[in-house]
Amino acid sequence: MKETTPKTTPETEERALSRDEQIAALAYQIWEEEGRPDGRSEVHWFIACEMVDAEEAAAEPLPTWLNKQEAKPLPEQRPTTLEIAKKSAA
Repeated sequence: MKETTPKTTPETEERALSRDEQIAALAYQIWEEEGRPDGRSEVHWFIACEMVDAEEAAAEPLPTWLNKQEAKPLPEQRPTTLEIAKKSAA
């Protein structure tokens, strides 16, 4: 089976570099805010990755199937057993 590697373009390489630079800057900021502790660089990097991922996800447009105009209203919630019992007792 032949392995295929994803094709990289200058645009994707630049975006990856800038993403890594952004993560590095955030990890450094977290490290400084925590008082520059030793041995937590991987934790800071992971936190920074999560922050960048969240920012990227928030910036992406919603898929067309989530368009508000097409959204159907949720069905009404069924009454609970307690609500039914209260109505029948009244």
